[in-house]
Amino acid sequence: MMKTIKNKKFFLSVLFILCLKFSFAQYSFNKITKEQGLPHNNIECILQSSTGFMWFGTRDGLCRFDGYEVKVYRNTQDSNSISGNRILSMAEDKDGFVWVGTYQNGLNKFDPKTNQFKKYGSEYGVGNQIHRIKVLKDGTVCIGSNDGLALFDKNTDSFVVYRSDGKPLSLNSVVVSDILEAKDGQLFIATWEKDIQNFDRATGQFISIPYNNLEQNAWNYRKRLLEDREGNLWISADKHGLCKYDRKTKKSKFYFKENGLSSEVLTGDLILNSDGKIWIATDGGGISILDPQKGTFEYVNFDDEDFNSLPSNQVYTLYKDNANRIWVGTYDKGVAYYDPLAKKITSKLFPDSIHSFFKGKSVLSILQDSRGNIWIGTDGSGLHVIDKEYKLTHFYSENLDESSISGNVITSLAEDVNGNILVGTYNTGLNIYNYKTNSFTNFHQNYQNNSSLHSENVWTMLVDSQGKNWLGLLGNGVDLFNAETETFKNIGPYSNELIKIDHPNVMSIMEDSDGDIWFGTEGNGIFVYDKQANNVLRISTNSNITTEGVIKDLFQDTWGNVWIGTEGNGLFKYNKKDKEGIQYTLDNGLPSMIILGIQEDANGGIWVTSYDGIAFLSKDSNEFMSFDKSDGLSSNEFNAQAFIKLQDGAFLAGSKNGLDIFNPSELSLNLTIPKVYFTKLKIQNQEVLPGDSINQHVKLHNDITYTKEIELTYSDKVFSIEFAALNYTHPKKCQYKYKLEGFDENWYNLNSEHRFVSYSNLKNGSYTFKVQASNNDKKWGDNIAELSIRVLPPFWKTTWFGFLVVGLIVGVIVATYNYRLRILKIKFLQEQALKEKRITELEKENIESELEKLTFYTVNRNRVLINYKNRMLGLAAKAMPAVKSGLQIVIDEIDNEINDDKEWKYLEPRLDKMYNEFISKLRNEYPDLTLSEVKVASYVRMNLSSKEIAEFMHKTTRAIENDRYRLRKKLELDSNESLQRYLMDL
Repeated sequence: MMKTIKNKKFFLSVLFILCLKFSFAQYSFNKITKEQGLPHNNIECILQSSTGFMWFGTRDGLCRFDGYEVKVYRNTQDSNSISGNRILSMAEDKDGFVWVGTYQNGLNKFDPKTNQFKKYGSEYGVGNQIHRIKVLKDGTVCIGSNDGLALFDKNTDSFVVYRSDGKPLSLNSVVVSDILEAKDGQLFIATWEKDIQNFDRATGQFISIPYNNLEQNAWNYRKRLLEDREGNLWISADKHGLCKYDRKTKKSKFYFKENGLSSEVLTGDLILNSDGKIWIATDGGGISILDPQKGTFEYVNFDDEDFNSLPSNQVYTLYKDNANRIWVGTYDKGVAYYDPLAKKITSKLFPDSIHSFFKGKSVLSILQDSRGNIWIGTDGSGLHVIDKEYKLTHFYSENLDESSISGNVITSLAEDVNGNILVGTYNTGLNIYNYKTNSFTNFHQNYQNNSSLHSENVWTMLVDSQGKNWLGLLGNGVDLFNAETETFKNIGPYSNELIKIDHPNVMSIMEDSDGDIWFGTEGNGIFVYDKQANNVLRISTNSNITTEGVIKDLFQDTWGNVWIGTEGNGLFKYNKKDKEGIQYTLDNGLPSMIILGIQEDANGGIWVTSYDGIAFLSKDSNEFMSFDKSDGLSSNEFNAQAFIKLQDGAFLAGSKNGLDIFNPSELSLNLTIPKVYFTKLKIQNQEVLPGDSINQHVKLHNDITYTKEIELTYSDKVFSIEFAALNYTHPKKCQYKYKLEGFDENWYNLNSEHRFVSYSNLKNGSYTFKVQASNNDKKWGDNIAELSIRVLPPFWKTTWFGFLVVGLIVGVIVATYNYRLRILKIKFLQEQALKEKRITELEKENIESELEKLTFYTVNRNRVLINYKNRMLGLAAKAMPAVKSGLQIVIDEIDNEINDDKEWKYLEPRLDKMYNEFISKLRNEYPDLTLSEVKVASYVRMNLSSKEIAEFMHKTTRAIENDRYRLRKKLELDSNESLQRYLMDL
């Protein structure tokens, strides 16, 4: 009996899971992997900061993502770098710091302004494995690690730590894996133990909640917590199942694989979506989405046939951003995100079965008939009809059945005045489907019958307001088909008609409000048949497109303007009254210059299909908004003529890959204007980081994102600024415009592929760089980002250099003047010295002459006196005693006169002056010299001979020689030294 129950249970589980295979949710994901710049494809945490940047924690670094590029922060030798590269958790506090928890390297606080990390390790009391970081409503940063629970006190830059000590009301585990603050402020802690705990911060007590009474779910690895709208707690963990815990009744309800989960290995996050559904990350089962109200699951899984599916079934983390995008971190395939705003064109107006049938088929023609049925012609896959109940009927060519359609390439469709369906084919003629008989009548070209169809290729058709059937042919122009007589009249280039369309290939036909018929050709522009004048006209504009172009479609709007879709020349709007045309090109936002279909919505907006998506021009705009596969279209390549407006206002378009149906009035546009940030500064093609010195000048003190002003030097000849609008919904569709005030006179446009601007050789001065961005739907707003730029002049243009130059000039003038003055002064002094020298020489000459005269005078006088003395002595010898006595007195007077030093007293100062203080130096150096020896030395210096000295001094020559000898001894001269030379050198 037990075995039967178990088998029955297993059968029901298998049946339940098999039924759920058809409940997979259709979500399209954008992907970010190593190919887009991630350093590693293993993602364990995701965060959106208050600025709008997305942050990813990988196994090889922390990443910042702006919608276009990934910036990576890794551990390096820089003390301000992150402590480790494997990132487990992240949170942003109220001061804008990003807290980052690593696998084995503790906690970091990152300052995005300076790009610096502050590390908190075991010395702060936190563990080295940081499993969860939670910022509470009051701003407290809570850390759950492998060493308990830690609360950060920013006033003291320290932590209050709670650890497991085995005591009652304490933390029940050393490992804290999650922290939840409920709406009522209560704090719940998930650990690796069985119970979760309610933490009372006021008392510091942990109260266990034994929610789990099942033995089979004892695993608690990576336990996670979530609160739903009703205040219930949801708890998941590895091999634990999903538990709903009702806090009021204290009852638990578990979900396992057997009752809905895609996997019992829940090793990732839980998030509550904006619709109240809970997204559950699993390991191996993708994402399970639970509707708590209904108790039903949807599944998001990897599908190798769907490029936009979830990239991996191994999901680690889930995160909902401020625009309700769901970001997914996988084990091995990087980051993916589901954007509810991305798919504007969901084609939900048709059942999935219809889209599935037409997927992969090229739809060439579409018609909604008067009964409301929709006819779909394909390229080689036959004709199909969708009735009002979405029943699909197929028509294929059957060679043995003449009542079947003649071919499977359906190029054109129309309904005649009798309600029959005209079916144009490629290479198999014309078919008419009769509803009453449910059969086709085939018409083919017969070269023997001029009333037959004139080409097997019926490319386009029109049933005009008078009921005439116009067939646009390939190879033979135009046929008029008379359904009553079943005959064809050709008015092509090879007909004999006077009124004809002079080109063999007619691609489109339109009747305007005046009843005139327009024909668009493949290379010869447009022909217009004027019914009243019964004449074919050619229209002319400022472009030759109407006479030479390839015309793919024609359409007249409510105001009478004719819109012309071309191959290669974009779109034209032609005013029939004014005969003026306006061209729209890529510059106006068209996704392609090949326009294949044109329609008008209820508000007067113009919609076109092209070879690169669909575009829309509102009535009051001059710029198109474009849509492509990323917006939900089946393909970017559409077919000519396969674009119609249904009776309910919806549009149906045929592409190379199926059908797209949407109602323009129901399209939701993105009205959010993104913030614009500067993301990179380069100088000489080198990225500048905070603190970097370029050309001996620090350019950034903070990250460029947080910088309002930069200062550049003359040496910074080339610099570029990169920017990004944080718009994650189709960021490549954002448009940019920029202007450098002080340099640019106008705003310049850029697309998302060129989000940078370079400048070179700016003149010195002050500038303001401004950049603005639209969102993906080309909505603009007041989101201008500004950066002040000051370019310093080269040193030769600075004020100080000007003053320096003026100073140098004045200095040169002053120096020149002083130099000239000095030269004149030197010249004057030289002349003065020469004069003084001359005076001195003259004085010397005078003194020498005077001394010479005095010497000779003295010598002669002494000679005379001696002569007189000798004569007196002779007289005295013969004289009487009385006379002798008188004569002796005279003789004594003569001796006194001869020996008197009055000549020396007069001569000594003059000799001293003339010979550069010779006598003074002699006395100083030789103080023991007698006056007689000084006189002898002076007279020798005067170059007097011993005889002259003897006469001068009234001595004998022998006595003078003795004096000279004694003098030499006192002067310590040897016999080889000249006494005169020595005295002259003294």
